[in-house]
Amino acid sequence: MLVTGADGFVGQHLVAHLLARGCEVTATSLDGRPAAGTLSPAERAAADWQRLDVRDAATVAAVVAAARPHRIFHLAGYSSSAEAGVRPADALEVNGAGTLNVVEAAARAPAEVQGVVVAGSADAYGRGADGPISERTPLRPVSVYGATKAAQDVIARGAGTALGVEVVVARLFPLIGPGQRPVFVLPSFCRRALAIRRGAAHARLAVGNLDVVRDFTDVRDGVGALRALASLDGPAHRAYNVCSGTGTTIRRLLEWVIESAEIEPEIIPDSTLVRRGEPDAAIGDPRRLRRATGWRAERDLRACARDTLDWIGTSAVA
Repeated sequence: MLVTGADGFVGQHLVAHLLARGCEVTATSLDGRPAAGTLSPAERAAADWQRLDVRDAATVAAVVAAARPHRIFHLAGYSSSAEAGVRPADALEVNGAGTLNVVEAAARAPAEVQGVVVAGSADAYGRGADGPISERTPLRPVSVYGATKAAQDVIARGAGTALGVEVVVARLFPLIGPGQRPVFVLPSFCRRALAIRRGAAHARLAVGNLDVVRDFTDVRDGVGALRALASLDGPAHRAYNVCSGTGTTIRRLLEWVIESAEIEPEIIPDSTLVRRGEPDAAIGDPRRLRRATGWRAERDLRACARDTLDWIGTSAVA
């Protein structure tokens, strides 16, 4: 198996998941080394780490040809809406052109390469629909990040069809859990809650819109969905929602963090933390994935929030 972007939040969990199931893993990162995160020293050593910038088509082709993977999991790219908004052209090049390079490399690779699983995003849907978002919902992104992921989605499936490569796109609704960077909402809450508990900050938490509803899934369930899609014996060039079908408010995440941290902060609304133009609610319809693979989200999100708090409390990012 080849995992691009293997040093990222989802990538590290996927590498651990594959190794635990006896897979040989070639893992790529920009510098060819595993970043600090959730992988144990033994897991970092067990994977074959390679340097890869997916914008470099020749290097992508060389890495794929040398690894001869059964499947490619393409996770490399921008994953943060805020960061993509700051560098939109670069985000489009990485998420769009980088994905095309991976699919083209798979098309030219030895016969062992049987397909590509692309980590897409539910942000490609934008405002979605009045109800659960299915794969038939039109892609109408409302952010730069969402636009780059919509482009990636179309490029991946279109190029797969044109080049004869089996490609499936996992439209990931928000994944949470240990290892996620503080730029995202749950680890941001955890980091600030820990600072309050240690007495390093005043007992006040500035927050954006807590009533936003999202379909969160524990990342450890999410990587199981990616592996299930890699084993899929069915139509290629399709998209699959990876989600639970259940909405959770940002307020509930915050309540779980406060409860686990055993603090009683003052909550202060801050309009500068509100993301303009994003949907108030985005809940996915997971039925296509369930019918195809039997996968469903199983981990408890309250426990996931606690695990995230505990991980940040013992890691270098705290």
